Amino acid sequence: MSTPPIAPPAPPFTARFLKNALIGLALTTAALWLVSRFLLSANFLPHWYCLAGNRRLLWTTVLADLGIGVSYVLISGTLAWLVRRAGRDLPYSSFFWAFGVFIVSCGATHFLEVATVWYPIYWLAALVKVITALASLGTAAVLLYAADDIVEFVKTARGAAAHRGNEKFRTLVEAAPIAVVAYDTDGVVQLWNPAAEKIFGISRSDAVGKPAQFVPPEKLAEHRALMEKTLAGEVSGGFEAQRQSADGTVVSISISAAPTYDENGGLTGIMAVIEDISHRISLEQEQQRLETQVRQVQKMEVLGRLAGGVAHDFNNMLMVLGGCSELLERSLPSDSPALIYLDQIRRATEKATAMTKQLLTFSRRQVLEFRPIDVHGALRESEFLLPRLLGSDIELTFQHHAQRSWILSDPTQIEQVVANLAINSRDAMPGGGQLTIVTRNTAQLPEDGVDVDKAAAEWLVLEVADTGCGMDEKTRAQIFEPFFTTKPPGKGTGLGLATVYGIVKQAGGHVRVETAPGKGTRFEVYLPVVEPVQPLATEPPPVSSASANGDGATILVADDEPSLRHAVVELLRGSGYNVLEANSALVALEIAQQHTGKIDMLLTDIVMPGLRGTDLSSRIVSIHPDIRIVYMSGYAEGFGEADLPPNAAFLQKPFRFATLLEQLKLIRHKS
Repeated sequence: MSTPPIAPPAPPFTARFLKNALIGLALTTAALWLVSRFLLSANFLPHWYCLAGNRRLLWTTVLADLGIGVSYVLISGTLAWLVRRAGRDLPYSSFFWAFGVFIVSCGATHFLEVATVWYPIYWLAALVKVITALASLGTAAVLLYAADDIVEFVKTARGAAAHRGNEKFRTLVEAAPIAVVAYDTDGVVQLWNPAAEKIFGISRSDAVGKPAQFVPPEKLAEHRALMEKTLAGEVSGGFEAQRQSADGTVVSISISAAPTYDENGGLTGIMAVIEDISHRISLEQEQQRLETQVRQVQKMEVLGRLAGGVAHDFNNMLMVLGGCSELLERSLPSDSPALIYLDQIRRATEKATAMTKQLLTFSRRQVLEFRPIDVHGALRESEFLLPRLLGSDIELTFQHHAQRSWILSDPTQIEQVVANLAINSRDAMPGGGQLTIVTRNTAQLPEDGVDVDKAAAEWLVLEVADTGCGMDEKTRAQIFEPFFTTKPPGKGTGLGLATVYGIVKQAGGHVRVETAPGKGTRFEVYLPVVEPVQPLATEPPPVSSASANGDGATILVADDEPSLRHAVVELLRGSGYNVLEANSALVALEIAQQHTGKIDMLLTDIVMPGLRGTDLSSRIVSIHPDIRIVYMSGYAEGFGEADLPPNAAFLQKPFRFATLLEQLKLIRHKS
């Protein structure tokens, strides 16, 4: 291993002084030779003699000497003030004192030049000049002695200033909360601050002196393009990209880069400032997801209102079809061939009724009987029905892991949720597969459950998972929209999953989907858990006959649909009831006020112009306190099973007339 050369030591004081003195002596000798050669060899006269004949030139010289002398005094005074103020911090103060004496003596010679014009005190002028000569020599000696040190001091001061600037820059870079990375013109990292270490997980020792290691292979072309653009002199600001940390994690960053130059304007490399924007990107994605959910909720609400309104009118028409069919069936003999056609009408009406129920469930306008139910009990019923519904090529498995399985819901709707999800899975597995239905408990909702009241202490999770074809993200985002289906025409209504969504939301729950093309689909239904209840010990007495006679009981019928009202009135009168007919709520109220006899029952629609059926019933009850109320509606917005007053019942349109007669008989005998 070779030893580095040792720098020669600095010359000692004596040698340095002699060198500078010899240079000064040589210059002085040359000057004296020139003076003796050209000036001393000539004849000369005193200066006052030359000026005596020219007064203008005389006063010009006098004023000039006075000005120069005053200036020397001011300069020397300023030097004295500077030395006094700077004190020990002023370098080479001896030089300043010597220079001050020299300046003062020079000023004195100019003052004596003025004095000797009028007073021949040449001895004093000569003495001052001797002093000035000595001061000049002393100043020259000090300057010659300190020349090298002064040059070195200037260089050191400049270097110190540059060092202080570099130190401030280094401190700023080290303390910066964002990554600062410098490259040379070849793309090799020259600077790597602690923030860069934190963002990318790469230490300074591993980063400096190497190409950028945080650029993944698929982003190298993008990185090179940005480098070339910056080296061409372009400044880039806020360029968003993705890079890779040491552990392989993708980091979203914002890059601002600019070229760097040396003192002569030569290109030296690139300085880049890199900000980690992963958190901001995550917040923006979350905000976008929430906005999408809000738009979806608003859209579902609007469509729900539309569906509810359509269902209301459609149910009235179905009631007319069904009621007239029943009335016609009663009037025909048992062997009439027309009964076959009436049966076809009844079947079509029942299918349409099922569709309107789905619309009402989706729109969340259906009147439901919410009560605590055991989900495991409902699933046990499905264990017998689903295999026949799914087919033999699908393997069905139930896993009841939930310790707390009671929820608050309508009993028929949970079965509908399971059936709709199972049918959806069946259609996703045309060649067969596995369908697993699992229950479990959890203490919290997933992050996407933002539109759910999270006050529940525990949740029941009903999972329905299949091994089918799965869905892409675009399809998954639309599956709960009404009438959206991927099935061919005639194979689906597009209401199955929309109905599931409506049922779950009515129960205060949340539904989420995990799926990917070729990887199957898993639905997770979150429902709030309630305390279990004991079943009732006794059942209500069964109704003996749907065609029981009305026994002349008086019933007030209020409905704004003429054809439906007519069919109901005809049925009730044919069943032995005394019927009071009203085509609106206001007319019904007027009839109740004017009727002098007893009104046993009020059969009223809920949604009517002018006055709702619930308001009508409360007013009639104040007139006839013992009256029994039967509500009927195909669209009961703002009305629930819990809103039923005592001695009241509800019938969801469309219903069969036999069901109406059963309900009327039951409520008449209700205590």
